[in-house]
Amino acid sequence: MSIQVLKVSGNSNINAVADTINKYVDEYGIVHIDAIGVKTTYMTVKALIQAVEYLVSKGYRFNLRPYYVKVNTAGNDIQPISKTAIRWTLIAKGK
Repeated sequence: MSIQVLKVSGNSNINAVADTINKYVDEYGIVHIDAIGVKTTYMTVKALIQAVEYLVSKGYRFNLRPYYVKVNTAGNDIQPISKTAIRWTLIAKGK
């Protein structure tokens, strides 16, 4: 089983992110969602609220845990730059 990691952008569509979260939860039961920056974190929280409302309405039980992770991003000269991201892990148990 591979755990999917969604990397959200500040320009991401909230509905699309929430739908993708729900798709991975339905398929795998677990998903990681990463966000770097204030705007991206705000968008991620809104998408998580929407996704969790769907999961509750479908009878899922779930755990949601935020924590910090180091991620590598490409810099201007293609050298990896290590940044701190907030990662939410969403684990859902069946209906």
